[in-house]
Amino acid sequence: MKIFIGANNSCNLNYQHNVIYDELFKSFELTPNVSEADAIVIAETCCCTQFNLIYTLNYIASILKEKKPEAKTYLTGCITRKFEDNTFLANVERWLKNNVDYIVPQNQPSLLLKLISEDVFINKDINDFGMIVRYPEYSFAEIYISNGCLNNCSFCKLTFQKYPLKSAELSKVKEFIDSLNDEKYSKVILKGTNICQYGLDIYNEYMLPEIISYLEKKENIKNVILAGFSFKDAIKNDFQSVIANSRKVVELCGSLESGSDRILELIRKGFTSDEIINFVQGIRKINYKSLYLNIIAGFPTETLDDIKKTLTVLKQLDPYMVDICRYTNSEFVYSSHYKQLSPTEIQNHTRIYSKVLQKRNIDINISGKGYEYN
Repeated sequence: MKIFIGANNSCNLNYQHNVIYDELFKSFELTPNVSEADAIVIAETCCCTQFNLIYTLNYIASILKEKKPEAKTYLTGCITRKFEDNTFLANVERWLKNNVDYIVPQNQPSLLLKLISEDVFINKDINDFGMIVRYPEYSFAEIYISNGCLNNCSFCKLTFQKYPLKSAELSKVKEFIDSLNDEKYSKVILKGTNICQYGLDIYNEYMLPEIISYLEKKENIKNVILAGFSFKDAIKNDFQSVIANSRKVVELCGSLESGSDRILELIRKGFTSDEIINFVQGIRKINYKSLYLNIIAGFPTETLDDIKKTLTVLKQLDPYMVDICRYTNSEFVYSSHYKQLSPTEIQNHTRIYSKVLQKRNIDINISGKGYEYN
């Protein structure tokens, strides 16, 4: 059997493609040609905005045109999520059901593999969620501990998707940590959409502090990075002490979005500028922690005064890296009801952030299209 695996049209928080690709690579012949494939797998799909959704649909349609009639198609990723009631989104779901043979929920890669070949995969122990991605040449690994988020930020695309929090079992996460320590990996990245909410869905409590405490006991794991860190949940649930006292946690990757309390309230971020400053100062008192922060340039109604406040807060937080995300609107989210800035204004705001941060010798990355999607 020859298998074609579609291109990556999704973000780096998705893990399913790695699971599916690795398993299929070991058991079947992969082909770059759609027309000769017996099975077509499209695992990296996006639905964050209407633009991304249409792009993904067009990509799927182009693949379907090239496939041979008897070839079976398998779809997973973000586009398979359940959406809130909306005529356009209902039409998307209907089109997919009419044109794709097998549509598999995002968090069930093992089901997709078994649908391709039950004989090969029926007895294989494949994790549906929670996995390790190893980079042995660099002695570091990523552990995906959770997916989804229960917060309700006004710009977030998860708010129109019926996508609940999903946490890996604590015993499985500890098993991963043990194996990496035994293999003498020195750096581990804990990863998720919002890792601070890890455990709420299955244990009804915040379990990230327990994972951090568990990592402290591992001799070979020297450095831990917390990616997908939610300052709101950490502040409200008193994570400050466990992080401050951790010798292993060296970096937090999370979202500030803005240093203006007015904008933070519009975003529904759940913390004030003073609260995040106090939190960061607290976790740095014993062992220094580096910060990789996201901010939004051109959030609806953002003014030059809001930019000034954000830059002031960033100076106090002293991150080594800032991801400047140009605001991209989506009709599906609540912030679409706010007065939008023009593409030119968004670009100007991005330019101001970039110039000031570069003068401060802070590394930057610029993402987002910076214009409205209709």
